[in-house]
Amino acid sequence: MNTIQEQNKDNQIEQIEKKVKIEKPKKADFRMHAHVNPLNETLFPYPLNYNQVDWSLHYPKRFGKDPLKLCLNTLEYPITYDDGVNAENSRSIVDFLDIGCGFGGLCFALSENYPDKYTFGMEIRGKVVNYVGEKIRALRNEGQANNVSVIRTNAMRHLPQYFRKNSLEKIFICFPDPHFKKKNYRRRIVNPGLLSEYAYLLKQNGRIYCITDVEELHNWHVLHLEKHKMFKRIQDVEQDSAAKLIWNSTEEGKKVERNKGSKFIIVCEKV
Repeated sequence: MNTIQEQNKDNQIEQIEKKVKIEKPKKADFRMHAHVNPLNETLFPYPLNYNQVDWSLHYPKRFGKDPLKLCLNTLEYPITYDDGVNAENSRSIVDFLDIGCGFGGLCFALSENYPDKYTFGMEIRGKVVNYVGEKIRALRNEGQANNVSVIRTNAMRHLPQYFRKNSLEKIFICFPDPHFKKKNYRRRIVNPGLLSEYAYLLKQNGRIYCITDVEELHNWHVLHLEKHKMFKRIQDVEQDSAAKLIWNSTEEGKKVERNKGSKFIIVCEKV
């Protein structure tokens, strides 16, 4: 009798959960300054090493946890990092990394087009991360987006503290801040030092994708990627389905398209 009552209770809870609709967030409520200096001191939590990263917080359904709980490393959805993470949860399952993911357009496109892959977005602006996270939660409530997550962090400073060597299949850098002034070139997300980090984290034959609407910055990408001994340029970009996605999936890409601007892309493979 107790078993029947428990089953009925579970069914009632399930029906209630189905009736509760989580509204998707509106971008207008999450706008903030477009640029943040990545060289500033990090004032929010970050792991000391990848063993402190609990991936069950980011992909809860995969680990049998509540898929609607958000852990974004923001004030509203905090994360704490310590050595109490078990080995299974600390081993990254991420396949695709979107650095500076903004409002998450590419992340959602990758999630939909690669349902068997796990996409992770990194963004330094807290309000923007909250927008992406809350949109993920709304989609998860509809049974979608369980293979995508986002976090607030500074990828220029802390990337190797999240991922192991040879663990990522693809890294995306879409419409980054060009930092036009020469004194600010060191803030660019593509530079010789960071390219070595990306190569370290990518699997053999893993790919890095860079797209911009600034030709000067594109030339900078080409110069440093072609000079780097760990990368070779892919010429037949049109054959790469992921390269097609980055063209118009991001908010910036759509803006450039509306304004009839130019876009410049380079795709390189780890050798």
